[in-house]
Amino acid sequence: MRRRGTDEGFRSLIDIDKLSIVDTEANLPISPKGTPAAEAAKGRARRSEEYRKARDEYASIRELRTKNWIAAHIRERRYELELTQQEVAERAGTSHSFISKLERGGHIPTIPVLERILGVLDEQLLIGIERQVPDDEPEREVAPVLEFVTA
Repeated sequence: MRRRGTDEGFRSLIDIDKLSIVDTEANLPISPKGTPAAEAAKGRARRSEEYRKARDEYASIRELRTKNWIAAHIRERRYELELTQQEVAERAGTSHSFISKLERGGHIPTIPVLERILGVLDEQLLIGIERQVPDDEPEREVAPVLEFVTA
């Protein structure tokens, strides 16, 4: 069953059985919002290029995280802030090549340099030390704490 009608100034045929809209003047399929399908496809292609770039960037960050989580974190944060390696290097007082090698996992920075880089990325370095307790010694480690709590 077909009905003839107008939609925003142009003639169209609506096939109720297939729920498709066709612009009879240009003979192009129309998307639900009234944009020709070819034009909508071009818009999706432009957007999908941005999405592909972001997807590829985050995929490489995930891969890098398995090898060097500090480098992956710096790269991911720089990407989120939309900063270039050159901008980070200038603000942190280091070279572009150092940041590039660091993000690839080729450099391990000193703590002061890492603090400066993280400062540029609006983050703070926290360092902690945790003592590993063997499974057979938990009572010895907990006993002084229990005495302190009950006193």
